[in-house]
Amino acid sequence: MNMPGAGRRDLSFVYAVAALAIAAVVTHARSLGAPFFADDWLFLDQVRFRSLARVLASPDPIGNYFRPLGRQVWFWTIARLGGESPFVFHLANLFCLVGAVILLAVLARRVAGPLAGIVAASFLALHYAADVPVLWVSGSQELLSLVLALAALVLHQRERRVAAAGAYFAALLAKEVVVLLPLVAIALDGAGGAWPGTRPWRVRLRRAWPLAVALVAWLALAAVMARRGGGGAGLSLTAAGPVAAIVLLVRVALGLEWLAGALPFTHWTNPGPAALMAVVAAGLAVLSVVPPRPKPEVKAGKRPAKRERAARATTAPAPPPSPLAPATTPLEPARGLRAGLLWAFAGALPVAVVARLWSAYYFLFAIAGVGLALGALLAMRRTRAWVASVIVVVAGLASSQARGLVEFATAPSPWSGQSHVNRFYLERGMRVITRGLEDLHAQIPHPSPRTTFFFAGLPPFASFQVADGPLVRGAYRDSSLRGHYLSELTRERLERGPWAVFFYDMASGRLVDRSKEPSVFVSSALGQMLNGKLDIAQAALDAASLQSEDDYTRKYLSALVCWGLGDTVRAKEWFAKVPQGLGRHGGDAIVAARRQLVALDTVSALHTLRAALASNVLDADLHGALAQVLLTRPEGESEGEVEAFAARVLDPTSPEAWRRFAIVLAKENRQRESIAAIDRYLALRPRAAVDDPDIVRMRAIEVRMLPGGDLAQRSMKAELTR
Repeated sequence: MNMPGAGRRDLSFVYAVAALAIAAVVTHARSLGAPFFADDWLFLDQVRFRSLARVLASPDPIGNYFRPLGRQVWFWTIARLGGESPFVFHLANLFCLVGAVILLAVLARRVAGPLAGIVAASFLALHYAADVPVLWVSGSQELLSLVLALAALVLHQRERRVAAAGAYFAALLAKEVVVLLPLVAIALDGAGGAWPGTRPWRVRLRRAWPLAVALVAWLALAAVMARRGGGGAGLSLTAAGPVAAIVLLVRVALGLEWLAGALPFTHWTNPGPAALMAVVAAGLAVLSVVPPRPKPEVKAGKRPAKRERAARATTAPAPPPSPLAPATTPLEPARGLRAGLLWAFAGALPVAVVARLWSAYYFLFAIAGVGLALGALLAMRRTRAWVASVIVVVAGLASSQARGLVEFATAPSPWSGQSHVNRFYLERGMRVITRGLEDLHAQIPHPSPRTTFFFAGLPPFASFQVADGPLVRGAYRDSSLRGHYLSELTRERLERGPWAVFFYDMASGRLVDRSKEPSVFVSSALGQMLNGKLDIAQAALDAASLQSEDDYTRKYLSALVCWGLGDTVRAKEWFAKVPQGLGRHGGDAIVAARRQLVALDTVSALHTLRAALASNVLDADLHGALAQVLLTRPEGESEGEVEAFAARVLDPTSPEAWRRFAIVLAKENRQRESIAAIDRYLALRPRAAVDDPDIVRMRAIEVRMLPGGDLAQRSMKAELTR
């Protein structure tokens, strides 16, 4: 016989779960319009124009993990269902999250009651750890693993242990973060089941044998694939890793991420109407399922009220239970709390091997366990409805603040204030992707087959160009296209077919087609010279020769590059072709030029130095003096950079040449190269650390501009204002 009001409570639970599903959709609705990003293009490129069997037989395009279900199978299936539409991929990811919210609600309710179910599902639906997996198409790995793991736990709870093992095996093939799920299944075994009593641990362990078989099978398969290059590259387990993972779990659960140089929750952001609506819906869902608190018992010796005596007299006694019907085990919130905490730790511990590059979304499976623990705790304490609702609302708002963070960690550290990949990280890069695709289609609507695209100046955070150009093949659906950085230029790549050269304009954030510019490869060579990549600069100069670019500049740069590579014989041959005399006696010209500069006659000083250089091209000091003058004039900066490089190459033992070259690199925003040049200067002239405060100060500022520095964090936000 059903208890009075049980049907009404069941219906309230269904409505509440539906409200939470809608809240999850509302929270992540804006993700549906996001483009493909980074790894997405690699997986799409792998599955395009191939059968699933061929895809599974081919190596993983990234080669770091064995996740065929979350990568190859998922991308192959959704790409064919949705025609490679990013909207369809994001919608599928969102459906996975909604499925996970529903499954967690069902599981927690079975263990600790409706309140626990709704609180746990609310915590997951609103949590910012789900942002990246929904916003990034490749987040399918995280979401598939989560929903399949929850399905495995529900099935194991319902005595369908073989099916649970199948779901667990599939979850491991999506992402291995759920590897410790059997511990959670054992802890939950029998809780809220149909038969009374708590099973002993040895019984529960014995009943989990199908999960053990699934784990062994996955380990064997993963070991085979690791020998083929599918192992976890970049994993690093240290003694501090497990501690860091647990600390990070607590931080992520509480939404404790903060801006550089600030404290948590000191920079509040507007969650937006959608997020606020979702939080309010979750709070109301909790209110709808919290049972009324029981009335206090009547004290001994006190007669019941007249109305109560009448009700007792008219109430029919309940029939005795049938001996064939199983007794219903009472709910076990305390056990749900313990199991939830174990679940959270089991989900967090695998993150220990990647703690130095942690992100909140790594803990999504663990967050589901935290949700169960929180829900079970509130059910165990018989928390008042409004208190439970407020707790859910506060948790949702805390997640909203972490979600609105406009920074991300730029240097590896398990103790960074922000995730290394978060919503801001993705949206910043996706803006470049969106604009770049628009620019490609606008400037080259229909590229010829076998066209090779070369890109220069792209911000690395955008992941616009990876591997050999899966993005351009996806953009045009042409498998013959190739893409490379201009710094990867070779004669073979230039000669394989038509080519196009795009430069990223930092000021406007747009891609500009510079294929028809007369000095595109010479400019690229100069950039590689400043980067210290002289072999690549030489390839660019070879390409400039094929295109008959600026003959004088090309020969002059070729001579400097050959000298820098140590081929002085070939360098002298190039200088002779310029032509330039191979003398080293420009001292008198330097003295004369200095007198002219004192008289403020810069034009005459430039003429004097250039005339002397024509016959004394191997005089490093002469190049340095000319660079010093040119760099003070806006129209002479490009030539001044070349001369500063020449002075540094011709006399690598000159402290002044390294100092000047460091300043050139700093102006070009090449911080790492500039810092290296400063360090060389300080090594050649140790007293500079004391008597050259300007260069010491410049180095300190450039360090702050590197990933992990506060100036690097501030510069991130500029992309959002384009």
